[in-house]
Amino acid sequence: MSQNKRESVPFIPHRFQDEVALVVGGARGIGKAIATRLALEGAHVVIADIDREMLTRTAPEIAAQGGRARALVCDISKRPQVERTVAKTLQWHGKIDVVMHVAGIADSAPFLKTDQKLWDRHQNINLKGAYLVAHAVLPSMVKRRSGRLVFMASTNCWDAEAGLAHYNASKAGVFLLAKTLAREFGPYGIRSNAVGPGFIRTRLTEPLFKNSAYIAQYQSFVPLGRFGLPEDVAGPATFLASHDADYVNGVLLFIDGGRLA
Repeated sequence: MSQNKRESVPFIPHRFQDEVALVVGGARGIGKAIATRLALEGAHVVIADIDREMLTRTAPEIAAQGGRARALVCDISKRPQVERTVAKTLQWHGKIDVVMHVAGIADSAPFLKTDQKLWDRHQNINLKGAYLVAHAVLPSMVKRRSGRLVFMASTNCWDAEAGLAHYNASKAGVFLLAKTLAREFGPYGIRSNAVGPGFIRTRLTEPLFKNSAYIAQYQSFVPLGRFGLPEDVAGPATFLASHDADYVNGVLLFIDGGRLA
């Protein structure tokens, strides 16, 4: 199997020049990679995240690379915080062109070992959070008759994994939310799509690397022979948010190295 590496991909200058992108869950991992790419391709990026410590690092790191980024603390399971985040972004920039919904959690547990607290936590953060973000931002997009939404689903919304019923269900909901919004808001010039990452090496998945048997088995199913990195998701996600995808609406784009091929 090949090593867990990828060739660096050049940014596309000015692809998002002077557009405004709100990246929810952008302080680390996949969200950070997306926020960085958007900023270095010209966007004014607002990063919203519950992780205060990482927020204080990520925005300055992007600025140090020549990008433009601001940060806001936000718990996306709380409507007032989401609405404040959207309002503040509009106050700063007057518009929101792109929304990247990345924030999410994934705790594994056999179904009969789950409880309502675990179930509700995943629905509140993964699915209700996506709903709250979309519900808060869409009025301004409808008014401008323009906007692009990209939601973070998962291969698990299509090919369920045992021990993750609560997570699988939440991500399936995110995908169907994205499709529904594509149908409902397409007439307003607003596109809504989702990406479905497979096994991406992030803080959330890092503990799984302690289980060598699981890692070996999973990697053997990936035709490209390696695990994904946050940057592997950033490219397809920003493509869906770009004008290159102006006729792409309501799709789920898998990013899994061929795992579901």
